[in-house]
Amino acid sequence: MRDVLLLPGAGRTKADWRLVRPMLEAAGLRTLAIDLPELGTWSWEGALDAVAAAIDDHGLERPIVAGHSLGGLVAALWATLHPECPLAVNVDGHTNPTGPLDGVDPREGERIMRAFLTEHSADPATAHLIAQLDALDLPATYRAARCPLLVISSTASGFEDLLPPDVAKVFTAYERGFGLELASIARTTPLVSIADLPTGHHVHLEAPHEVARLILAHL
Repeated sequence: MRDVLLLPGAGRTKADWRLVRPMLEAAGLRTLAIDLPELGTWSWEGALDAVAAAIDDHGLERPIVAGHSLGGLVAALWATLHPECPLAVNVDGHTNPTGPLDGVDPREGERIMRAFLTEHSADPATAHLIAQLDALDLPATYRAARCPLLVISSTASGFEDLLPPDVAKVFTAYERGFGLELASIARTTPLVSIADLPTGHHVHLEAPHEVARLILAHL
């Protein structure tokens, strides 16, 4: 029986995978969902250690590793270190939306987004996480994949509707720019596959059947 390890997003819990798990299990997979380390002490190394510990503690054998949002970034990093992994899945995980930007001046766009992020990072845990996200080069991570990596992106997050107009313009430019970058990566990196779903950010809660279908289709 093939194992699947499921990771939640920032500030979320393993319960977020409750709708996807039954479908994976019905297809003959054994699933385990875990929580990730606290955001105030977050580090990529610590998160990867938590994944490795869960695999060892539960006796999983070469599990598929799938995560949402922040957990999806951890899954992508796992793919750079574990060629034996049959599949890693990043469900709508992104770093700070400061680039690549399409349709706005890159320097001005980054300045606007950095000011917005700084304004909303008074909480130490948030500021720490923003710094950690800055430290991760996501396109380079995708290109460094050593096992099959599926990147599932939402196309109707609606984030821009919640932002001030100038920040919303930059965020929309980020969505376009990163989408173009991701498509280029998928064309030139055989291990990377991409899929879009017309949902908000919580893809696995809004379209659990599609997420399960995509995971199973890439095994």
